Amino acid sequence: MAGEALPGVSLTFAPRGSDAEPLRTDVAAFLGRLRRGPVGSPVRAENWSDVVGAFGPPDGASATPYALRGFFENGGRTAWVLRVSGPAGTAGAQWTAGDLGGLTATRYQVVATSPGAWGNGVRVAIRFQASTVAGPPTVSVRITVPGETPESFPGLPLAEVADRLTASRYIRLLPDGPEPAPARSGPISMSWELALTGGTDAPPTRQEYADAVTAQAELPEPALVALPDLGTDLAGTAHTDAVLELLRTVSPLLDRLVVLDVPPGLSSVDDTVDWVQSLTATGDSELLSCAAVYHPGLRTPDGPGLRTVPASGHVLGVIARLDGERGAHHTPAGAVILEAVDLAADLPEPQQVRLFDAGVDLIRCTRGRGLMVWGGRTLSADPRTRYVAHRRLLHLLVRAIRRVASPLVFDVNSPELRLTLVRAVTSVLLAAFRTGALAGARPEQAFQVVCDDTNNPPEQDPGQLVCEIEVAPAVPMEFVRLRLVLGQDRGLEVIEA
Repeated sequence: MAGEALPGVSLTFAPRGSDAEPLRTDVAAFLGRLRRGPVGSPVRAENWSDVVGAFGPPDGASATPYALRGFFENGGRTAWVLRVSGPAGTAGAQWTAGDLGGLTATRYQVVATSPGAWGNGVRVAIRFQASTVAGPPTVSVRITVPGETPESFPGLPLAEVADRLTASRYIRLLPDGPEPAPARSGPISMSWELALTGGTDAPPTRQEYADAVTAQAELPEPALVALPDLGTDLAGTAHTDAVLELLRTVSPLLDRLVVLDVPPGLSSVDDTVDWVQSLTATGDSELLSCAAVYHPGLRTPDGPGLRTVPASGHVLGVIARLDGERGAHHTPAGAVILEAVDLAADLPEPQQVRLFDAGVDLIRCTRGRGLMVWGGRTLSADPRTRYVAHRRLLHLLVRAIRRVASPLVFDVNSPELRLTLVRAVTSVLLAAFRTGALAGARPEQAFQVVCDDTNNPPEQDPGQLVCEIEVAPAVPMEFVRLRLVLGQDRGLEVIEA
C-alpha cells in the first residue's frame, strides 16, 4: 500500500509475507461485517495495523472490527479475516482524460477497491503535466478518504497509470473509452477533481454467512472462530440454523473451537437460556463440543467514550495469549481480560447461576483483578467433551498427527509402515506429555498407540491402515480416543472414537 510521507514523496510498503502454520492453535478466524475490503476472500492479519490497512478503521456500524482489536489487545498474534456482506454497490466516478498521448484510453472509470458506502467519501485529484526538459509527460494522483491516511502517486508515466494504481488501497482505474487520437500539442497541465458515488451497503444473509463458513473451513491454520456480527444480522431460527450449520462444518475437522456471543437482541436471562437450549436441544455432544458461549459483552474505550462490544474477540485473544505462554491445553478460566473496563450487563448472582447451568461461560468483574474469564466449558453436556482445555488439546494433537501421518498415505500397508506410523504418533504424544498436557507419571499412563493385527486383521482391505490412540488429559482423568485411518483411495481420516 502507499502512504504519504512528505510533500512530493511517496512511500510504498509491501505486505509482509507469512506462510500458514497449520500446527499452531492460537490463530483465529473472524467472520463478519467490516467497513471495506475484499468480500468473502480471507485476509491474514498479524496485528491491528494489518486489519486497518486491509479493511479500514472501525466506523461504529459493526462489531467485528472491535472484536478484532480486542483479540490483538489481549495477546492474539494472527487472525484470518473474512468480510461478510450482502450484494452491496461499489462507488465510482468517470474520468474523461481526452486525447492525452500515452494514455491507453480517453475515458476511465475510477472505482472503489471494494463495495460499500465507504467509497462515497473518496475524492481523487488528478494532475497532468506535459513533457518538459526534465522528462516525458506524467500524471500525479492523490486519493483522500475521510478518516483514513491519504495516498499520493506522483509522477506516473501515462502508459502505466492504471497498473501503478493497483497499489492503492482505495481505487482502481479501468479503461472505458477509445484510444486517444495521435499526439498533438496541448495544454502544459490539466487537473481533475473527482468524487466517487454510488456505493451502498447490504446486510449479509444466511447464505453469505454460509459461504464464509465454508471458506474458513478450507483454511488449514485457524484453530479459533468468531462471528461477532452474526447475532445482529440474523435473528430467531435463522440465527440458530446458521450456528448449527457452522458447527456441522467445524465438528468433523476436529481442529478448531467456535466462540459464540449471545445475540444482542436477547434482553433477558430467560431469552438467553432459551437460545442456548435451542442449540443444545440437538443432544449431539460431538457437535456441541466445538462451541463455547461467553457472556455478557464488554464495555471498551472508544475515543472519548465507551462502546459495548461482544466478548468473543477479547476471549479469543486471551485463549491465544495463554496458548503461547502455557500451551493449548491450558484453560482460559481465571484469566484476566485486557483493554476492557466494564461488563455490558451487571447480572445478579441467581441469574449467573441460571446461565452457568445452561452452559454459558461467564465473564465476571472481581475486586482486585478486574474483568476475568470465569468459565472454560463447551456446550456439550458429556463429561468427555465438556472442557475447552481438553478440546483444544485434541485440536493440537489432531493437527500434529495429521502432519506426521499424511506423508504415509500412499505407502504400502506393511509392518514397516505400521512401525513408522506408531513412532511418528508416539513422538507427538511424548511432546505433549513432556509439556504437562497429559496425565500420569509415565508416558504409558498418559497414552497408548495401537496399530497391529488387532485392529488391522489379515482380511482387512490392504489399502487401508487403522491406528487407534488413547490419550489421558492432565485433569480430569478422562481418556480421549482417536482413530486414524490411512487409505490410499481417500487419504487420511482422523475420527474421534
